[in-house]
Amino acid sequence: MWVKDIFYSFQGEGPYIGVAQIFFRFYGCNIHCAYCDEPDFSHQRKNYTLAQALEEMAPLIAKKPHSISITGGEPMLQTDAILEIAAHVDVPLYLETNATMPEKLDVLLPHMSYYSVDYKPGFLAEFTAFIAKIAAYTGPQKGPEVLKDRVFVKLVLTSGFSPDETESVAKAIADLGIQIPFIIQPVTPFGTVQQKASMQDIELNFAAARRWLSDVRIIGQTHKLIGVR
Repeated sequence: MWVKDIFYSFQGEGPYIGVAQIFFRFYGCNIHCAYCDEPDFSHQRKNYTLAQALEEMAPLIAKKPHSISITGGEPMLQTDAILEIAAHVDVPLYLETNATMPEKLDVLLPHMSYYSVDYKPGFLAEFTAFIAKIAAYTGPQKGPEVLKDRVFVKLVLTSGFSPDETESVAKAIADLGIQIPFIIQPVTPFGTVQQKASMQDIELNFAAARRWLSDVRIIGQTHKLIGVR
């Protein structure tokens, strides 16, 4: 498996802000967002065996984290590795994904306890299919609390982002007959993206999402504010 890093820290995004997690950061991504704070530098990747990964996680698991964040990059590029990890750890898995590969989700559904699902512009069909698969799943991790408390959507709000597109995303979720938290995350300037979303951007996109969803929140990247990884 190709890994960028494995470390212990605190979740800084979405409704689970502040919980202790092991971050298992896979290397590589199938899309390249201009604001991404995990750039795709090949010299930073490490080739781990399962045994090496488990050995590195063991002292971190001893700290009793809330969950293991399966993140990246885009972790679903390495679904076989995720399945290997799932078979050998007894800690809930928290999948952070760009939701552009719904066809790879089926094998992961029995093993994931939490889902942080990004919406990426231009991938509405894939995103909708991804959320629909989670909503329709009837396996061991299924129950009313899974959708209500364990699945949320995150949209990174850049300057000038179209409220019409935000509304389309919110409507797609509502049309599935579900209500899950919708997190609007104002972009943190990084790389070539240096302009923040304005208050007008925030208000317009918030209102657009609220036309269809009841639980819409504005939450920035808090780990950047307190200086943790």
